[in-house]
Amino acid sequence: MMKKRFLSQSIQQWKTLQRSGRFFKPAPDHWGIRLFLSAFMGMFFWADSGLSTAAAQQTRIAIAVDPEGRSCLLGGGVDGKRLSADLISKLLKPRQDFRLFNLRGPQSTILWPIGPPKRIEDNTCNPHFRQKLSLVPSELGIAQIAIFDSLGGKNIAISPKTLTVMSNDDEKYTGVLASFLERQKLKDAPIKIHQLIRTDLDGDGKFEVIINAINTARNLDRKGEYSIVLVVREVDGKTEIETIQNEVTLEDSDYPAVLWENTIAAIADIDGDGKMEIIMYGQFYHGQGWDLVKTGDGPAERPIICGCGG
Repeated sequence: MMKKRFLSQSIQQWKTLQRSGRFFKPAPDHWGIRLFLSAFMGMFFWADSGLSTAAAQQTRIAIAVDPEGRSCLLGGGVDGKRLSADLISKLLKPRQDFRLFNLRGPQSTILWPIGPPKRIEDNTCNPHFRQKLSLVPSELGIAQIAIFDSLGGKNIAISPKTLTVMSNDDEKYTGVLASFLERQKLKDAPIKIHQLIRTDLDGDGKFEVIINAINTARNLDRKGEYSIVLVVREVDGKTEIETIQNEVTLEDSDYPAVLWENTIAAIADIDGDGKMEIIMYGQFYHGQGWDLVKTGDGPAERPIICGCGG
């Protein structure tokens, strides 16, 4: 359960959770200021990390950016080997060109890091790094990720060749969700698909379909509410389902809802291993954060989870 990930606090602590003042404000909308801040801050704050990528063929760094511009360093990879956010934070340099990615693919904007990464570790956040970027207000408003690639994505693709955002009313996949809900003892729950995405996650030339389904009012927990993410594959003529998230409410409750509501922000290969990850931004009644999900080889992994909540 996500409520366990983001710390169990009393209801009173949840109500008094303070969000203001934690995060940076976007830089002014001026390219000259972007460049000056990046170079000036980097001159003073970036020390020799002890890690060198001079001999590396490909280095990737991924930073998640929420709709308000708050960031989370997701990590990355060197030559296809995944590195933790802690190690990747030592590879950040001024004037590295980051490009924004979302479900529409790569965007035209180029961003730079401003100042050093900041490690966050307190009683309302799980440990993670924030990295200020040269964002401007016009680039905010949606959850997305910024990726630096030392080869510009020429060797191994950063985003899928094909990604289709499907109709949430697709008959086949509403049926898949209905069957799944019935197995969770939620036969009469309404069918509410929030996102339906078709793409090739593992590079085998076959499409997977991601179902992101949410039914919650964000008030008190009520029977029949759910937050579910599934990956659907067709294997030898049979439908296989991989469960990424399965949070359901089977009984009414007098407490605020803690179901985690996801938005799939991007599909991207952040470590350069040739397989795509699902990057999800989520919120619940008491906080927000990010999940990076790897699928395909056994049970789904969540190597990166970062966020804050009460």
